Amino acid sequence: MMDDIKKAQEMAANAQQMAAQQGVDMSATPDAADMAYAQTAQKIATSGLPGVATIKSIGETGKTDAGVNKQYAIEVAIELEGGEAYDTTVLQSLTEDAIGSGQYEAGKRFEVKVDPDDKSKALLYGLAD
Repeated sequence: MMDDIKKAQEMAANAQQMAAQQGVDMSATPDAADMAYAQTAQKIATSGLPGVATIKSIGETGKTDAGVNKQYAIEVAIELEGGEAYDTTVLQSLTEDAIGSGQYEAGKRFEVKVDPDDKSKALLYGLAD
């Protein structure tokens, strides 16, 4: 699996170099970090630890996802179902509609799933009850 990841990273780097030589804007093209994020998101979706996250602050990172969604750094306080509580920053891509909805503001509570092997990595889902 690690060989596959390394090959994918090399392929992405080669594609970016070729595009840069041809004057193509690759800012919205997935890179190795995007691919790693996708793998982590899949892992969290299938085996993540459930809990509730309260937004403390949110800000744009400057990165876009395929030129549509913007990535945000969302500082949260997480409380897992087992009672463990801690703070972390969630990197998550969101649409303009999601941001404009007023749901992603300080004090809002979301259902969250956390990577069981690295609890600093998490994804926000729907609003918590």
